[in-house]
Amino acid sequence: MSNDEIKQMLKDITPEQLLSLLAEIKGNGRRKIDTSARERKQAKTALYFSVAPLPYKTTYEEYKMHSDSIREQVISGVDL
Repeated sequence: MSNDEIKQMLKDITPEQLLSLLAEIKGNGRRKIDTSARERKQAKTALYFSVAPLPYKTTYEEYKMHSDSIREQVISGVDL
């Protein structure tokens, strides 16, 4: 359809037809974006780094054991 045809069709529409057409068109309402997956990932990351041992303050073996156990807890979602 060309612009001229569309303009002619709009000129021929009665007010009642226009109202019924506008009633069928969904409004420009607000949209809600689901951010729960992102929030859960961020919570896991924050949980891990809040309890993770500092590698320069412990021995490597202690750091490795502790970080592995914390990682498993975070992945399982124990504290979330």
